[in-house]
Amino acid sequence: MSAFNFDGCGCSASDTQDECLKGGLKDECLIAFKVYDFFRIQECLTQDVLGYSRAAEDITLGENGICSGEIIIPPSDAASVTIEDLEISSVNVLNKKKNALRNGYYDVDLQFIFVYNLVFSTVSGCRIAEVPATNTFSTKLTLFGSIDTDVNLSTDLFGGCGCSNTIGLEANPFIWVESKAVALAADLVYPKGGRRETGSNAIAVKATIGLFAIVKLFRIVNLLVASRGFCIPEEIESISSADPCDFFDSLDFPMDSFAPPQKPEFEAGISSNIPAEVSADESSENSRKKCCCSCDCDC
Repeated sequence: MSAFNFDGCGCSASDTQDECLKGGLKDECLIAFKVYDFFRIQECLTQDVLGYSRAAEDITLGENGICSGEIIIPPSDAASVTIEDLEISSVNVLNKKKNALRNGYYDVDLQFIFVYNLVFSTVSGCRIAEVPATNTFSTKLTLFGSIDTDVNLSTDLFGGCGCSNTIGLEANPFIWVESKAVALAADLVYPKGGRRETGSNAIAVKATIGLFAIVKLFRIVNLLVASRGFCIPEEIESISSADPCDFFDSLDFPMDSFAPPQKPEFEAGISSNIPAEVSADESSENSRKKCCCSCDCDC
């Protein structure tokens, strides 16, 4: 029988499978999502890439009616604009195909759809309107996914009807995208050579969005791994039948919520929360001592 190495877990290269089983270690076959390649995206998306902000739904802004998808024309008295509630509403896989020149590689076309609110304000800072807006960003990546195959994958796990469903025409790579968007800036756009000071009205909005994303190409494979068996969670005491007042009284007083720590205390990890079993005077003295120690003075 073959031997294998699993450092730090009770088996060495000289141990047989039976010897490892005595220590709780055994070979198990798992169905896994194995990553074959991945790519990291960090892009600052400006108006040159995104275009102008467009309406996410049909809206009426002042005297103007704007249909979904059209460029948003700011109110005539708008002097500034900001972005709020930015999120990525969806990431669409537009295309996935084998690269024509590199065997084992796949070209992937992705589309990120951003939604957010544009808040227009007057020169005095008063909010005029809040408008739902959107932009899209498309990109192409080339990732390694190994050779293509004509094996079909079928399962009843995702169908919910008790029947067998094909989840992929072939057992070729699937795409996994993790992403996060950050609102960086928003600016009013004026006609060429014009600006508000000269009496010109803004004609559009340009948004600047930061995009972080990790794109993975993975396959569903069978892996043989060394295992110690199932994870059995520890039993915990239920508090559902306990007196709610007793439970509440046992909690620390969240002083940090009422007096957020300043920079020195925050960076030192010092909390002002008052332990339930310690009096207010004792807590104050303990906090003073901790602060003193964090400043490298005699305690």
